Amino acid sequence: MLRAFHSRISTRLYSVKTAKKDGQKYTDTINLPRTKFPNRLTAAKREEQERQILDHKFAAAYLYQEQHKRKPSFVLHDGPPYANGQLHMGHAVNKILKDITLRQRVAHGQQVNYIPGWDCHGLPIELKATNSASGEQKPLDIRRKSRAFALEAIKSQKEEFRSWGVLANWQQDDIYLTFKPEFIANQLQMFYNLFERGLVYRDLKPVYWSPSSKTALAEAELEYDANFISPSVYLRFPLNGLTSSALTNGKQIFALVWTTTPWTLPSNQAICYNSSLEYVLVRLSNRHPDELYLMASALVADFEATTQLQCEIVERLAGSVLGKCSYQHPIDRTQADLPFFDASHVQDSKGTGLVHTAPAHGPDDFLISLTNKLPIKCYVNEAAIYTDEAPDFLRGQSVLKEGNPLVLQHIAEDVVHVSQLQHSYPIDWRTKQPVIIRASEQWFINTDKLKAPAAAALEQVDIYPRANAEASKKAMLTQLHKRPYWCISRQRAWGVPIPVLYKRTNNEVVLSAALIKHLCAQLHSEGSMDFWWSKSLEELLPDELLKQLGCQAEELVKGSDIFDIWFDSGSTWSAVLKEPQQVADLYLEGYDQFTGWFQSSLLTSIAARNCAPYKALFVHGFTVDEKGHKMSKSLGNVISPKQITKKYGTDVLRWWVASHGTQHMAITVSDKLLQQSAENLSKVRGTLRYLNGVISQQQEQLDELSMAKQDGSYLNKYLLHQLVGFEEEIEKLYNAYEYNRVVSSVQNFIANQVSGIYVHMIKDRLYCGDDQELKLIRHTLTQCYRQLCKALWPITPYLIEESWSYYDATGGAFHEQTVQAPKDWTNLEANDVVNTALEIKRIINQQASDVNSWNLAVSINCTSKEQLERLIALNGKLHVPVSNSELCEILQVSSATLHAEVEAGADVAQVKLDSSNAPLCPRCRRFSIMEQEICTRCTHILAVKQ
Repeated sequence: MLRAFHSRISTRLYSVKTAKKDGQKYTDTINLPRTKFPNRLTAAKREEQERQILDHKFAAAYLYQEQHKRKPSFVLHDGPPYANGQLHMGHAVNKILKDITLRQRVAHGQQVNYIPGWDCHGLPIELKATNSASGEQKPLDIRRKSRAFALEAIKSQKEEFRSWGVLANWQQDDIYLTFKPEFIANQLQMFYNLFERGLVYRDLKPVYWSPSSKTALAEAELEYDANFISPSVYLRFPLNGLTSSALTNGKQIFALVWTTTPWTLPSNQAICYNSSLEYVLVRLSNRHPDELYLMASALVADFEATTQLQCEIVERLAGSVLGKCSYQHPIDRTQADLPFFDASHVQDSKGTGLVHTAPAHGPDDFLISLTNKLPIKCYVNEAAIYTDEAPDFLRGQSVLKEGNPLVLQHIAEDVVHVSQLQHSYPIDWRTKQPVIIRASEQWFINTDKLKAPAAAALEQVDIYPRANAEASKKAMLTQLHKRPYWCISRQRAWGVPIPVLYKRTNNEVVLSAALIKHLCAQLHSEGSMDFWWSKSLEELLPDELLKQLGCQAEELVKGSDIFDIWFDSGSTWSAVLKEPQQVADLYLEGYDQFTGWFQSSLLTSIAARNCAPYKALFVHGFTVDEKGHKMSKSLGNVISPKQITKKYGTDVLRWWVASHGTQHMAITVSDKLLQQSAENLSKVRGTLRYLNGVISQQQEQLDELSMAKQDGSYLNKYLLHQLVGFEEEIEKLYNAYEYNRVVSSVQNFIANQVSGIYVHMIKDRLYCGDDQELKLIRHTLTQCYRQLCKALWPITPYLIEESWSYYDATGGAFHEQTVQAPKDWTNLEANDVVNTALEIKRIINQQASDVNSWNLAVSINCTSKEQLERLIALNGKLHVPVSNSELCEILQVSSATLHAEVEAGADVAQVKLDSSNAPLCPRCRRFSIMEQEICTRCTHILAVKQ
């Protein structure tokens, strides 16, 4: 602890010696920073500057690092954006975070591998490409329009990605597109390999089906409408086979079932119960007393609350007695002996404990049908219209519009209670229309065989940000285990055709390695898979191949399905990771990809080569406005990346992404935050401009050992020591993907170590010192400048390259540099010495108030020998005032006197301040003068200069 004694400084005592009107001016003798690096740029000049840097620096940067940076390469595999329109802030967050990740590796000397890609197929592109056309369109027309639309979108998006400074080789041959022949050929080969190993198969199963898109959907293609309204129906099924008792003898017994999808009742094949539950027979207040209703005992109270009907419990039954029961179908009365099945998915949390089971319309129902060999009856076509196999009153009617009311009207006497239920319901993520579950012939990946190895591989994957890592991994594992199967077929035209043939007679799959080889050859020859639609089988299949297949062309039909786009994007690793077991160091996408691309990539990689395709996952959030609302045109709250770059410049957009894009799942975009980013970056620019002015152009590299021997300044050694720690901290934060903390650390380092301490305290030496002092300061600040460039280049590459162009007169770019703080800059002694002086400085600042400290003489009694030795290192002498020491420079005082007396065990240093009225030198404003014009130091320096 330090204590200051303060005397005779109750009034302001600035240097007040009046210069004579004809006195000499010394401005030209001061070493003021000089640079042509502008303090700010107009919007037009900034746009021109960015274009120059983009074309002359960034264009060559990726190839340069491939040739000059050290291996092994850091591989970041690009999750492909859809080629379907304008870029939004979500794209900016994603691509800029990726670029910061890549650039920080290059800045630290490591080679990177990044191949940008696009997802070129799928319904989003097809709908946009064909939305102006009316009526049914031919597949080849759809494909032609979709391809043209995707190519135009890729061109536009690529230019904007490039303008953001994203480090990549943007030439057409160095990006991957999911409609390139080589990509498709790779995908077809992977499909065949999985088919041969039994990991891909075709089957009739219930899948999410979009009537509005007329295709199957994966879970990742669903959104949920939280306010969807469905009928909530309790209905009765006449029950047979329940052992009668005195209480039930002569009574008519019904199974009471609850459903929100009465339209599925025509396909009902069973009722499921849970043998571990207790059931009751109840008499209902609004029904005939001879009618008894079967339900789970735990759900009686819930039923009464929902229906406002009173239940009188007549008898309690163990669930195990229901296995011999049967019931009559509520619509097709000829089916009078349908079964009851014990099933664990039946719970007593809602409903009645008895579940209507239609294998064509539910995954649990389907599994029950497999176990018990039930037929799968589907009376609904791809447009969600009842087929001719449906009951008469439903044929040709829409499931989602007329289905529920028509069914309820038909079975009105068996409806016990009906109301409306508002709940979360799946909708098509593209059309925003409700989906149904519908059985259809589809292609599936056998996820049951993949779940265990996929989960084991996922356990070894690192997830960032670290704060959410465990929860994120748990969520992904949960989704993985819950996934019953993965439907990889879609019923559209714009995509990669599933390359299979079927026998006309029995629909048997015909597929061989020779067929795949032939199709790949055709693909490379024609440049696309359009031939699958344009050519007949007679044209497509040569005689030799037909002979190998053992079929005639007229005996076969082509498959009409295409691959799910999640299979397209999920297999991109195989097109980018060229080595058989090569694994990407990082996948970086939004958190929704835990159920999307992260999972599809994991499953395909496990299936193909039994390893995860990535070592680490980094997830970011989604952009919202300042009120937390999702950005949408209807709300009028959309801010586009182009608006930001036009108003503020690209680096402000990148600074905002680094500051806010890594730590929150809701990333706020607002004018306030963008303006704040612009102001912060302006301050950084000011610091770089100051450093550019001090160090001027790049000097010949000085020998570090020689400079160290020449340099006795503790402040210089202190800053170099601080630079070692700064470099280590920044690298650590970058490697943890904590880019917001990188921004904070850079700002704090500039404000404190650079501006607040070093630059502030060496100003006198810098502006008014001799050539040797200036040389050593320039050397120190050059190292500081290079380290700041290294820290900032990943985030603000345009600013750094612009600043570097004023430093490097050869025209070199920063990406060509290797910046590394030598370990011998570490100097604990200098650090301790300066910090000890700074403790004294803080006490002086507290006591001196607004007095010009250069008028103060300081007397210090130290509390320990260690403290005294550190201050002597700066001041040189004991008991006598010293005015030209580095201690005076740090304390910013006219003189400092150290006293040798040390009180053992004392923890309070005594600091005494005395003020002086002596005028200060008009050149340096530091040293006192008496009768002479300028101080002795300045007189000597000017004499040397002359």
